[in-house]
Amino acid sequence: MFSESDLKELVSFRSEQAPVLSVYLNADPTQQASDQRKLVLRSLLRSVADQAAQADVQAVERYFDFEHPWQGKGVAVFSCQAGGFWRAYPLAVPVENQTYVSHRPYIKPLTDVLDAYGRYGVILADREGARMFLFNVGELVEATGTFGEQVRRIKHGGASGVTGMRGGVAARLARREEAAVQRNLREIAEVSEEFFAAHGCTRLILAGSDSNVAQLRDLLPRSLHQKVIGSFTSDIGASVSEVQSKSMDLIEELATKREADLVDQMVAAWKRGSGASVALSDTLAAVQEHRAGLLLVAAGFEAAGFRCQNCRYLMLAERPECPLCGGRVEPVEDVVDSVVHRALEQGVEVEIVRGSQTLEKAGSIGALLRY
Repeated sequence: MFSESDLKELVSFRSEQAPVLSVYLNADPTQQASDQRKLVLRSLLRSVADQAAQADVQAVERYFDFEHPWQGKGVAVFSCQAGGFWRAYPLAVPVENQTYVSHRPYIKPLTDVLDAYGRYGVILADREGARMFLFNVGELVEATGTFGEQVRRIKHGGASGVTGMRGGVAARLARREEAAVQRNLREIAEVSEEFFAAHGCTRLILAGSDSNVAQLRDLLPRSLHQKVIGSFTSDIGASVSEVQSKSMDLIEELATKREADLVDQMVAAWKRGSGASVALSDTLAAVQEHRAGLLLVAAGFEAAGFRCQNCRYLMLAERPECPLCGGRVEPVEDVVDSVVHRALEQGVEVEIVRGSQTLEKAGSIGALLRY
């Protein structure tokens, strides 16, 4: 299962002696038959046969012929046999078919995957108990549950008509019922706090009836309450696949809104003349000068550029030598991926934005600046 630590490892790996072959394959069985996927793979490898090392091409072929389980919807493979580097990540979410040959792994598609489907938790609760789920990149990582005392629901009629102190039997039963529900929800909140703290969950979704979700939200400790990003209705007996599907739909919806808000914030700051950069040239400068606080990149955006072989300074125009150190300049097929790499190395948050015409009009890339 692909994780944030895997991304950090890919970001840090660089091979000067031999290039790294990066292969992304859409393995979604609902979109293509297995024979078609293998034909696509052969086509992808042929397209880089003159750039990639033969040993890496053969390693990728062996993996798909004998090792890949053909489960899930996507796969990312990175090979540098000369450098002793090999990584393969089956994914539960789809990726676009593409190959890339460079001195570093091509990570932009995986950044997109983690941005959209990274680690999050779900609490599915009713009046008597709850199930807790931890998902990452479309896969179930861990699950647990807690069930408290049984809540006896009051039937209308009969005892409800008996009067007495403070509303009669029905009122007393209703108060007992509500007290039991509150005790159960408090226990759910306590167990959830322990479970999600132990697994480093940063985003949380609540599920159940509208009433149960509202009551549980009020009872969550501050550490969990501030992580809640949304909710959906569901029955306590829902299947894992149903919980996964509904939660991913919600996350995508919320991510789209957040991305739109960040793009609007960036463009507004740029128009004011402070706090943001837009378009590739200014954003490249902001990242290399360590001024970027958050990088926004349109999904699929690529651009050719140049890089100093000595100090790794990135450029959009070819120069006879590096303006910083005088080193030799080499072409870079996708300088946008290099910018993403540089930002991640600096600890800058990267947002891959899908379907934003506003960002595309601003040059498909930009940054909110620290200063």
